[in-house]
Amino acid sequence: MDLPDGRRLGWLELGDPDAWPTFGFHGTPGSRLQFALPDALQPAGVRLIFPDRPGYGLSTYQSGRRLTDWPGDVAQLADHLGVAEFSVFGVSGGGPHSAACAAVLGDRVAAAAIVSGVGPLSHPDATEGMMPANRVVTVLARRRSRLLRGVMRLQVAGLHRWPEQSLKMMTKQLPPADVAILERPEIRSLFLDDARNISRDAGRACAQDFELFVADWGFDLGAITVPVHIWQGDADRNVPPGHGRLLHDAIPGSVFHECPGEGHFLGIDRIAEIAAAITPAQPARATT
Repeated sequence: MDLPDGRRLGWLELGDPDAWPTFGFHGTPGSRLQFALPDALQPAGVRLIFPDRPGYGLSTYQSGRRLTDWPGDVAQLADHLGVAEFSVFGVSGGGPHSAACAAVLGDRVAAAAIVSGVGPLSHPDATEGMMPANRVVTVLARRRSRLLRGVMRLQVAGLHRWPEQSLKMMTKQLPPADVAILERPEIRSLFLDDARNISRDAGRACAQDFELFVADWGFDLGAITVPVHIWQGDADRNVPPGHGRLLHDAIPGSVFHECPGEGHFLGIDRIAEIAAAITPAQPARATT
């Protein structure tokens, strides 16, 4: 679809079109294709809508973007689809975007989830337990280094050109739980397909995400009033467990689901559980 400012917004829709609508936000980097899970893993009784963030997938890059701009894009897509109320969840780099929607679109968001989600990277303990590559990028973002965008462009280019080798290198830094998930043929195929179809702007979009995560998020986590569920594996090395606890402590009334022995990709096998937790009992109300 075309947004009012002329940008393009792409999305993937799966599930039951008559069921409760839930918007899912991909990681950093990533796209809607991260959620093209096998039918056996798709939750029943829910309408799943996965938009590409600016610069990823089919969506146009947005210069000067703020975290608080994303809820506007989501609201525009919801209006386009005739959806008045909905739930949201974000995985990894999608986590702060889910929190932004809960804060800004509280009158339309029934519930939100943050799954292996990035917390404020400005926090002094944010890099504790983090894999080296993510730690380096976080430090560059904190220093507002011009190197950040070059580094992210190189990483994304390598992911696109040599997806098999990139995945192999990544697994060397992951905990056993994540390695086991990525070794499953259907999940490996999913990640490789996302890498092969990565957008030309994904490098600078990825750098922009990190710049947003280290800056002031533009909203108060403590002012969120909608129900929020947080899933976090205690073996996660991409986004260490401290991030989930930090978000839980900051968001009033949030429910913290700590998953012993699980890593960053726990959401793949728990997507039905996550969808059920944020799906209200009442039917969805359509826009007029």
